Amino acid sequence: MPASKAIQDHVVLFADGLFPSLLFRSLVLVAFFSVVANAAFGQDQQEGRRKGSRIIDDTTKQVYGPKTSRYYYERDVFLNRLTYHAIDTAIHNFHRWTYVQRNDYRYQDLGNVGTSIRSIFYKVPDVIGASSGFQSYDLYWDSEQMKMYDTKSPYTNMYVMLGGKGRSVTRATFSRNINPRWNFGFDFRTLLIDKQIQRQSKGDRNVRSTYYDLYTSFQSKDSTYRVISSFRRNSLEADEYGGVRKNETFEYEDYFFNNAQANLLDASSKDLRMHFHLFHQYEVARALQIYHVFDRYRQGTRFTDRPSTAPKDPPFYDHTEMDNDTTEDRTKFKYVRNEVGIKGNLLKLFYNGYYAARYYSMAVPHADTARAQVSELESYIGGRISLRLDSLGEVTGWGELQQNGNYRLEGQIKSKWIEASLKQVQYSTPRLYQTYRGAHDVWSNDFSDINVTQLNGYLHYSSATLNVSPGLTFTRLGNYVFFKYDDYGQEQTVLPVQTSGEQVIFSPELKVSLTVLGHVNFNTQIVYTKMLKNTGDAFQIPELFVNAQLAYENVHFNDNLIMHAGIDLHYQSDYFALAYDVPIQQFYVQQDVKVLAFPMLDVFFSARIKKGKIFFKYNNIIQAFTKEGYLVTPDYPGQRNILDFGFDWSFYD
Repeated sequence: MPASKAIQDHVVLFADGLFPSLLFRSLVLVAFFSVVANAAFGQDQQEGRRKGSRIIDDTTKQVYGPKTSRYYYERDVFLNRLTYHAIDTAIHNFHRWTYVQRNDYRYQDLGNVGTSIRSIFYKVPDVIGASSGFQSYDLYWDSEQMKMYDTKSPYTNMYVMLGGKGRSVTRATFSRNINPRWNFGFDFRTLLIDKQIQRQSKGDRNVRSTYYDLYTSFQSKDSTYRVISSFRRNSLEADEYGGVRKNETFEYEDYFFNNAQANLLDASSKDLRMHFHLFHQYEVARALQIYHVFDRYRQGTRFTDRPSTAPKDPPFYDHTEMDNDTTEDRTKFKYVRNEVGIKGNLLKLFYNGYYAARYYSMAVPHADTARAQVSELESYIGGRISLRLDSLGEVTGWGELQQNGNYRLEGQIKSKWIEASLKQVQYSTPRLYQTYRGAHDVWSNDFSDINVTQLNGYLHYSSATLNVSPGLTFTRLGNYVFFKYDDYGQEQTVLPVQTSGEQVIFSPELKVSLTVLGHVNFNTQIVYTKMLKNTGDAFQIPELFVNAQLAYENVHFNDNLIMHAGIDLHYQSDYFALAYDVPIQQFYVQQDVKVLAFPMLDVFFSARIKKGKIFFKYNNIIQAFTKEGYLVTPDYPGQRNILDFGFDWSFYD
């Protein structure tokens, strides 16, 4: 795609209404005030005024760089251990740009970046209260962990990934200090991903996503008062093609034909999320701070289709609840949460106690009048502790109790030799599993709360050339709720179910890192999973899961060029991967289609040249020779063999 066309595409996406007008104006104001601030404040009040934005010392060496633009996390402030991090200039694994690759292939999507995605391995939820249940786009939201900056000069970062076949990601970051105690900035990200199946031309999108945030932090002159605030928004729209269409003569290799046909021609899903966050605290003494946290969150989902274009023989949809020319299913989940508490340090012990009130509501417009909207006020009390034992390690704990009896008990210990955690949690069944009515789905349940115990631990051995970490994750669940394909004596074949028995998952693993000849590195992770108990076949996990990398990394030309080149391998054994139900955006258990084992092999080259980083990567090189790929989800082919290119550039003036 020509550069002018790519820029035009991003501008059109920007102007087509993905930004609400109010916040669009806010971004314009941010840009305006950044110019004003550059001119008026100079950001160097302690060092005196300067001409221009580049400061040079007596040796003509530029002063500003990755170590003068630092960032920290709100959690560090909360725990009274503010830690500043220099801007990351490392190129190790810079080439892993997709969400699946960045998370060590522990996620299952629909074969393309930005599509519905889930964790292959069970994860304990962060919230013990009500949730929407629409979680298949959570990773694209949660991965944007907010950073707060303290910059000595204006900081700007541009990340651009230009993948083959119309796959692109753009991320921009800007931050600056108005004065030494007040910082503001914003992040902006787009995903523009073309279809893999039945792509008609450039710009025939499978996924369009726009994320942005605005943030600011401030502290008083004596640092007794501190405030951090942010607003985030993400709009993601995905073309739902329903997997590859099969007929009577269909063979496995037909999944990978260039002319493979889609099941759905006019279906799409949308996930819109907004979150306003405020944290502020007043320090009475080091042993006592009073704080308040305010959160306002909203999630809206939408599914649209023209059922007349869907396959009829056999029918794609197993059930028709509302027979309309156009399908439009919507839900809305929102909450407001206030937390007030005290915290402080007593010698090496950090303590915290809090009370939180959370009011949530969820609307399902097509549900019966009595349950079309559900709302409730939730109350929580809880506390946290953290004991730092100098260089030996740290012990932390967290307890929380909800008024309905749900609870969370967590403990963790970390040191350079051992790492272990224990979680005992009881949490509410997500609202989607309780009540829903849409064009092709309907149910009404009264499921119990879910309980889980999870133990995780690693032992660490480290030397100059060898690092070894054997580990184990043990998980036991009760009253687990999931979607399952089965014969229920009615048209609907995919419904939420709750098991009365248990699921027990045993997963030992091994991580090894070996360096030879000073610059050749071999890294591997091997996870073996055994289901000791699996009532209702609720969990389907590959028995063997392997990641490996063989790479060369070195510094050349007087530290002006750092390179990292090699091969990545991922392998997982055959298993009945969860299938995908399009209208409700949910993965469900099935035992008809087995996803076959397939070694995914990528070749990459990354380099850092002064302030910039670049990479080239050829994905799935095996398919280039065999012409046969792999499935990630039943009827959804994975990433085809293709070349990607990306760069990252930072500016400190």
